Amino acid sequence: MKALTLSGPGMLSMDHIEVPAARADRARITVHIAGFGGSEMLALGNPGVRPLPNIMGHSISGKTAQGERATVFPLLSCGQCQYCREALSQLCDQWRLIGVQEPGGFAQQVVVPQASLVPLPDALSWEQASFIEPFANSINAWQRAQPKPTDSVLVIGAGALGLGLVAAAVEQECAAISVCEISEHRQEAARVLGANATAAQIAGEFDVVFDTVGTPETRQMGMHCTRKNGKCVFMGFASASNDVPFNQFIREQKSLIGSFVFSRAQFEQAVTLAGQCRSDWVQNLSFDQVEAQLRAFARGEFHTVRAALRPNGW
Repeated sequence: MKALTLSGPGMLSMDHIEVPAARADRARITVHIAGFGGSEMLALGNPGVRPLPNIMGHSISGKTAQGERATVFPLLSCGQCQYCREALSQLCDQWRLIGVQEPGGFAQQVVVPQASLVPLPDALSWEQASFIEPFANSINAWQRAQPKPTDSVLVIGAGALGLGLVAAAVEQECAAISVCEISEHRQEAARVLGANATAAQIAGEFDVVFDTVGTPETRQMGMHCTRKNGKCVFMGFASASNDVPFNQFIREQKSLIGSFVFSRAQFEQAVTLAGQCRSDWVQNLSFDQVEAQLRAFARGEFHTVRAALRPNGW
C-alpha cells in the first residue's frame, strides 16, 4: 500500500509498504481522510520524539473491514496510573499518540486498537470529520479555562484549534468572542461559527485568552491581552520557551494555563461539535501534494482553513 514516510528532518517520501496485519484486539481501517496542520509541519522540520521512519497523521477517519464509518481516538496510555484513572491519560508517563509514536493515517490503511474506534455519524462528511481531533483539543482547553458566558474571549489563531474554541464559546453562549488571525479565509470561517470580531491585529484586554499558535509573538500578545485576574491558555508548540513577566502576573493575579490533548469523553464531544464546520473549508490533497502544503504552512501561508490527505482518493 501507499504511505508517506518521514525519515528525517525535511525528508518526506511516498513509499510502498506492506499492508499492516490486524489482530483480534486491533482493527484495520481504510483511511478516508487524515487531517493535518501545525504538529505535522513542525515534525517535518524536526521529528522530535517520533521514531524514524515515521508515518504521521493523528486525525484519522475511515471505514473498518466491516464497512462501518469510524474516527480514531488517537491517544494510547497505560490505563492504570493515577492520571488515567482521573481521565487525564494525556499526562500518563506511558502516553503515546497514533500518528506520532505509532503509525498514523498518512497511509491507505492503518491498524489501531479496537478500543480506539469511535462511531462516525452518517450525517457527518469526511471533511467535517477531519475537525474532530483538533476540536477535542479545543474542548480540553475550554474546560480547563472554564470561561463564563459573561466573559470576553480572545482566540489567537483560527486554524482548526481556534475554530474549535469559537464553536465551544458559541455553545456556551458567550456574547463577546474575538479572533486574531492573519488569514481572511480563516477569519471568515470564525465568523460563520459565531465570532463577533475578527482581525489580523486585535488590541484590548480580555477575561480569557487562548493562544493556539505558540510563537514568542503570539504568547506575548496573549499575556498582554489578558486582563487583571484573567486567564491565559497556551496550546501552541511553535516555540519551546518564552520570557514570562512573572512579577506583573503576580501583581495582576493573572493565571497561566497549559492545555494538552484531550480525554476520550472530550473526543466524543468533538464529534458533535465538528458538525458545525463546512466541508468546503477543507482542502483535499493527494500524497504528492502534502509536503508542499506543509512547507507552505512553514512559510506562514495559511490560506487553507484545514488541509487533509485523502489516501484513497475522494
